Formats: sequence, structure tokens, C-alpha cells
Amino acid sequence: MRRQLLFGLAVLLVFSASAAGSARAQDLEPPRERQGYWVGAGGFGVFPHLNEEGRNRGFYPGYGFTFRFGQLLTERLGLGLQFDMGTISKGSDKGALGGLIMEGSARLWRNLSAHAGLGIGYVDVSDSKSTDTTLRGGAGSYYLLGASYDFFPLPKLLTGGWALTPTVDFYIMPDGNIHTYTFFAGLQILRWLGFAREKLLLPEE
Repeated sequence: MRRQLLFGLAVLLVFSASAAGSARAQDLEPPRERQGYWVGAGGFGVFPHLNEEGRNRGFYPGYGFTFRFGQLLTERLGLGLQFDMGTISKGSDKGALGGLIMEGSARLWRNLSAHAGLGIGYVDVSDSKSTDTTLRGGAGSYYLLGASYDFFPLPKLLTGGWALTPTVDFYIMPDGNIHTYTFFAGLQILRWLGFAREKLLLPEE
């Protein structure tokens, strides 16, 4: 399973590089806020449901952090990398989870985007009141479905800009001794880098 996952990530990376090269070779584009590369980070509330070796452990709420970067390949489609990590707890159990995902995005309406991706994730939990401090958990395939909306509160730039981005994501990690189904909800700050003037379609004056 992990070899197949790594192979899939490698294929996506190759596709990303070739698609980015094709995007650079396209005709000039009208200036927009969501344009070019993006980079951003944010905080989330984390609500994972854990199933440990067939036993329903319930929800382990917590909080987390995410870092993202990528590029729009067309006006609507983008490809990037996303790293998430968080801390979780329930009773005396304390733990952590996160992962690295290759994500694809598609603009649905105005600045509303849908996201999907795959990668490698991890989860570990230990009982802080037990003499046995062995971590329970593991790592494996990590899948993402989500949506976000970019608000641009600052004065509009010619291309690109700063965005406040409410985001909801749903992750599944079906491998390992602990399976997780995690809901992330939070706010990101993104910087869209835009295009250089020579790549933009501008009025002659």
C-alpha cells in the first residue's frame, strides 16, 4: 500500500512539473486576484474519530496548523502541497496527527474552491496516566476532500494579493492500528503572488 502511495505521489509531482511548464507557455491572461503561485498557513479546530483495532474510541478534539503552497495551472485548476499537524486528547489519552498531501483544487464559483488529494498521514496516542507510555497508532495513506473561499479584504492589486480563507477539510486515514476520520475547520492566510506584467493582458495605454 505504501509503495503504491509513494508511486502515486511521484506521478503527481511529475504531472505538476509538466503542467506548470505548459501553464507558463500559455497566452497572456487578464489580471486577477487568484493568479499564479500561492503560499499560506493557518490554524484549525481538529475533530478526529478514532477506531483502534476495531474498537470505537470516539472523537478526540484538538487543534492544528497547516502550511500550503502551489500554483494555478489554468484559471480554474491548481496543484499544490499541503502539510498538516495537530494535537488531540480525550480523557487521559494525548496524541498527535497530521500528514503531507498532494492536493488538486478546482474553482467552482467566484473564489469558492473544492480540494481533493492524497498523501501520507500519521496518528499516535498514549495514556498519560498509565505506566505504559508506548505510543499507539501508525502511518499510512491519507486522503483529503474539502472546500475553501478566498476573501480579499485589502485594496485590490493588479494581480494577486492577500486572502483570508475559511476552510473545511475532511481527511481519511484507513491504514495502521488506528483508523482516523478527521474534520478540520479553520482560517488560513494566503498570499497569491500573481504574474509579472509581461504575462498579463493589459490595455494598450
